[in-house]
This record gives sequence, C-alpha cells and structure tokens, in this order.
Amino acid sequence: MSRLSPSAVLVATVACLALAACGNDSDPGTATDPGGSSSTSPTPTAEPTVGSYPAFEPTDYSYSLSVSCFCADAGVPIRVTVEHGDVTAAVYAEGGRGVKQGDPVEKYRWLSINDVIDAANDTGAASVDVTWPDGQDYPSSVYVDQDKNAMDEEVGYQVSDVAVTG
Repeated sequence: MSRLSPSAVLVATVACLALAACGNDSDPGTATDPGGSSSTSPTPTAEPTVGSYPAFEPTDYSYSLSVSCFCADAGVPIRVTVEHGDVTAAVYAEGGRGVKQGDPVEKYRWLSINDVIDAANDTGAASVDVTWPDGQDYPSSVYVDQDKNAMDEEVGYQVSDVAVTG
C-alpha cells in the first residue's frame, strides 16, 4: 500500500476546502445582499438596497479607489479624476505590484463613482455587499460576487478621499 506525502495531503485538503466554500444549500437563482436589511424589520424610511442606490450627483471631482480582485494591481490605490461626468485621468497613488506611484492606470480601471454605484446595483449578481454611511452621497465599499459557484470572479471597490471640484 502506498503512502501519501504530507504535501499531497495538504494539496488535497486545500482543494476540498475550496470546493466546499463554493456552494451552499440556498436557492441558486436568488441574488442576496448580505449587507442589506432584508432579515430585519422594515424601517419607516426606505433604505436603499441593491438595485436602488442613487447616483452620485457631482460631475467634477477626484477620489481614491482601491480595487480588490484576482488581478495584478489588486489593492494598489488609484487616484481618479472625473470632469463633466467622465473619467479624464487615473494614476496609481502608490507604488506596488509592478507599478510606480504616478504611473497611468489602464483604461479598464478608469471608474467613476457612478460606475462603482452601478456595481452596487447589480441585481444579477449572486451577492452584493455595500457599505454606504448615513449622510454620505456615495458608498465607501462595494463587494460583488457574480457567481457563488465560481472562484476568482469577485471584485471589491473601496472609495475614499472624495473631493468635489465643481
């Protein structure tokens, strides 16, 4: 009888844990908002939920964005400039993971705050978790899991240091 090496046992254990974390017994066709208030009693004033978060009204501003994903520049802060509602510039606010502070950011990462809010309103995602502080005109974080049975497709956005310029 052959014996498994400790590294083979470790690999098998990690694979089983990863597969176990991908599923659960809930209805696969139901999108949920783990940060929402669906399990609590309704409040007199309607709190925004996935699908109903309002747009960010200012059209001229800059802000810091950190994106968490299975991507090369994950977590490296980006400074984004928006003019007349369109992103006009985005640079890395810090260096890290193959980029230097001040380097231009690839266009696919040029996101306005309304792009982040669009992600918060994704009713087709398996789950969306939004942190939107009371009295603030934008979310401070949005986390979207597109498919609960897939790995590495989740994306998170952290919004901070918003400066309205117009």
